[in-house]
Amino acid sequence: MSKQTMRGARMLLVAVTALGVSTPVWARQDMAMKHGEMSQHEEGPTRLRSGLFKGLAHETSGSASVYQLPDGRRVLRLEELHTSNGPDLHVYLVEGDDASDDAAIKAGRFVSLGALKGNIGNQNYELPADLDLDRYRSVSIWCKRFGVNFAAAPLPASSGEAS
Repeated sequence: MSKQTMRGARMLLVAVTALGVSTPVWARQDMAMKHGEMSQHEEGPTRLRSGLFKGLAHETSGSASVYQLPDGRRVLRLEELHTSNGPDLHVYLVEGDDASDDAAIKAGRFVSLGALKGNIGNQNYELPADLDLDRYRSVSIWCKRFGVNFAAAPLPASSGEAS
């Protein structure tokens, strides 16, 4: 790769960072590896759990994955999410294997990760340090205003692969 191309990629990363747009650690590491600035053996995020969304009240597609970062923090990453826009949408980690069962949510057996950041695209939500992933094994996109489950994704354990 030419020095001019590498310089352009670095300038883009600096510009994105200056605009306050957070570049996920795995995107930065991928870019660094492509430009020979990082060895293939440096530690990156590890995918712990992953599943696909199924639409419930609204057609929804995309995936949800839990990653452990090299510093020990864990994040829920929604990728290629596409769902309807709605009022007061939130992301919940739900107790049990299937968040499509509204009973667990209505009984309060969930952890709120906050408001949905957007109905289209990729987004990250930091998980509480003490969250038990063996207990909370599914994700819901929940409309608080109307008590409606837009979509759910199971989070079965992954093989622990680095991503």
